[in-house]
Amino acid sequence: MPLLLITTVFSCYRSKQPFTTEKWLSGDGLQYPLRDEMIDDLVQHYKLKGLTYKEVHHLLGYPNWSDSTKHEFYYQIIETHNNMHKLDHVKNLVFYISKDSIVTRFEVYDHHFKYKN
Repeated sequence: MPLLLITTVFSCYRSKQPFTTEKWLSGDGLQYPLRDEMIDDLVQHYKLKGLTYKEVHHLLGYPNWSDSTKHEFYYQIIETHNNMHKLDHVKNLVFYISKDSIVTRFEVYDHHFKYKN
């Protein structure tokens, strides 16, 4: 019984991988299965603040969403839906840029939705 518990606990932790552009881009356009495993390495070991939009694009590919009026864009890390097709979990890497297209800050937005029954 203790071995089962230990195995269960460790299987709940996501494995971490070093960031690579190739792995970051792998996915079907709706899901990106490796991004969550690489996000910690990316934000800890890459200087993202101060990059230009073009440099971010070169590193991470096209963003999943952008709003030029708000000067922000994001890359989807996780998006899951519950059995009623409502959003369940969203995790994005959000970039905020200056009018000169320089990254002024970024954040990992991670939200679990709660619905009333």
